Amino acid sequence: MNLPFPAIFIIFIISIPSSIAGAGVDAVSRLIETQDRERAPPSVQEAAARGVLLRLLPSLSSSFHFQIISKEYMIEGTTGVDIVSGLHWYLKHWCGSHISWDKTGGSQLFSVPNAGFLPRVPHSGGVSVQRPIPWSYYQNAVTSSYSFAWWDWERWEKEIDWMALQGVNLPLAFTGQEAIWRKVFQEKFNMSISDLDDFFGGPAFLAWSRMGNLHGWGGPLPQSWFDNQLILQKKILARMYELGMTPVLPAFSGNVPAALKYIFPSAKITRLGNWFSVKNDLKWCCTYLLDATDSLFIEIGKAFIEKQLQGGQSCWHSKMLREIDLY
Repeated sequence: MNLPFPAIFIIFIISIPSSIAGAGVDAVSRLIETQDRERAPPSVQEAAARGVLLRLLPSLSSSFHFQIISKEYMIEGTTGVDIVSGLHWYLKHWCGSHISWDKTGGSQLFSVPNAGFLPRVPHSGGVSVQRPIPWSYYQNAVTSSYSFAWWDWERWEKEIDWMALQGVNLPLAFTGQEAIWRKVFQEKFNMSISDLDDFFGGPAFLAWSRMGNLHGWGGPLPQSWFDNQLILQKKILARMYELGMTPVLPAFSGNVPAALKYIFPSAKITRLGNWFSVKNDLKWCCTYLLDATDSLFIEIGKAFIEKQLQGGQSCWHSKMLREIDLY
């Protein structure tokens, strides 16, 4: 490879651990093959990786060469995430830098030399760094309300950069799902806006309304929230796909608006017990759960996933009943 500048050669190889491969887990292999087929083209992932470097260390934007090539040959990285995490590996182990969240030190890059003075990796064939597992999963169902509730695109872009630098390739992407739910329930299941105003919680409490802990608390959500969060989610997903990540999108868990019980009176819908934080007040507590054996469960779940599939390939996450009595 002829480069216009002296290369600091780092090979970042991703492989399935021998323990997994040897076990012959066909489902895992098929999923990885599907992800490989459906990821953004290498040129898009390389450009996204260069974007991370430009935001992180703009003065060194021409000092690194990122390349994704076939896994059949010697490689620099198999996805955009892998080459960005390879950059992080070099900055950490050869430049003594530290990249973390702002609250835990932030990006400490003062030890990184200027362009032209970066330390060389003293191995003619580069350094091979293997991922110990196929996927690095990130977040949980309540992170969106503990940390992300008020984030704008600038803050999300910074977080996605951090994910890529840390090698995260399977992040939750829950932003804006209320806009999807509203479309599904209105268009497919004849619900009104007022029915759904009582269903969704306020912005800082969405995680708990999604899991069936409460309903309506802190709401109703204004139209501007639905619109802006959906726009934000599209940006989040676009960047994740560009970097070769597989976003984990929300799936249906059975939590339904109260009005569904009256629209579908024969459906197996149960009113749940109280969650300790809302003191048995029926205005906020005791949400409704649709039985997973009911055919309506499959119908709603399918409609919700199909509405999201317009974005690209994903995995799915369903979470229900956190700290709550079933009856």
